[in-house]
This record gives sequence, C-alpha cells and structure tokens, in this order.
Amino acid sequence: MKLPLFILRLVYSIIRRLEIADATRLLYLAAGDSSTTSLPPRYELRTPQPDELLELIQSGKAPPSIGSSRNLTERRRIVVIVTPEQEVISYLWLATQTVDAADNFSRSPHLGTSVVLPPRAAFLFNAWTHPDHRGKRLIGCMISHVIENRLAGTDTLMTTMDWTNDRSYLAFAHIGMRPIGTVIRLGRGPLQLSFLPRTATQFGFELAGQAPGYKFAF
Repeated sequence: MKLPLFILRLVYSIIRRLEIADATRLLYLAAGDSSTTSLPPRYELRTPQPDELLELIQSGKAPPSIGSSRNLTERRRIVVIVTPEQEVISYLWLATQTVDAADNFSRSPHLGTSVVLPPRAAFLFNAWTHPDHRGKRLIGCMISHVIENRLAGTDTLMTTMDWTNDRSYLAFAHIGMRPIGTVIRLGRGPLQLSFLPRTATQFGFELAGQAPGYKFAF
C-alpha cells in the first residue's frame, strides 16, 4: 500500500531530525534548455575576482555566509553576485570538477553527497537571497548568466536540494532545471547506505564517491 504523501513527508521529517536520513532531488540543466530570466531594474550582476570579494566582505557589504575569497583561487569555485548600490543581496556559488560531501548536504553533514563532474559541467552548491529581495527571481537571473555566458566553460549545470523543498524546486524548474533522480543517504558513521539514481551516471556524474558503507543504483 502506498503511503499518502503528507504521511511520507512527516515520517521523513522525523527521521531527518534524527540525522539518519537525507533524500535530495538531483536537478539538471543543459544550455539549450534554459529559460532566460532578465535582471530587474536597479540591480547589477557580476562575477567578482578574489580581491573584490575580499573587499566586499571586509567592508561589510557582503554577508558572512558568502564564505571566503580563498575559495575562488584554491578550490576551483565561481561566485556570482547581485548588488544594488554595491551591497551583496544575492549570490550563488558554483563548483567545477569536484564537490566535497561537506559542501553538499541537506541537514546532516555526515550524509553529504560528493560529486565528480564531467567536463564543462558546474555544480550549484550554495545560493542565497536577502529576504527583502526575494520573489524577484534573482537566483534564476544568475543561473541564466552562468549558462548564457558559459562561465568557466560551463554548458551544463547540476544541483541537489531536499526533496521536500517545493518552493526552491519550482523556482529552479521555472528556468528549465529538471529532475533526473533522487539521492537517498541513510545511516551514521561507517554504517551507511546510499541509493543513487542510474541517470546520474548516464549524464556523466559520479555521486557519493566519498561515502562509506554500501551503495546501490536504482
């Protein structure tokens, strides 16, 4: 018997709080499938260099959550920001080549999912918009900018999000991202199970290579 969706979500919410399960949607976008989203008036979009990002952080014009400028030089990362009057009110981080499990988890860091990316692919692993500026599709504008301008040679984009995060899913679907499977990670410490979608391999992604325990494709 199939459980009603609201019961399934309730059960998942409980076990996720116990930090023994993470289930994330795997979303994918190819350049030809993206829908262009225009930046609203007053806003400026750009890709800062390490020195500029450091200056924004030190001057208090970027939120602490944006992270370190060292990520741009040491970890093959790209950051895109949106600013009205030089203050960062939205940003997204992209990774190329590899993503560590610690950078990609829903609630439990020990259940994060590492990713090895194929050439010309990028992984969106951190995105934020100030509450006062939400509803303007700023994340979508930045994603469109990445794909249309082939930042770092990117022509495909991938991300994951908790399978119950419907609001973010709909926002990403609006710009053309589509689900290609669900990643399920269970357990603690070395006692873990990973259920990984076969479609990820078909698209050239290697998932959960850093995860301990047993792995199953479905």
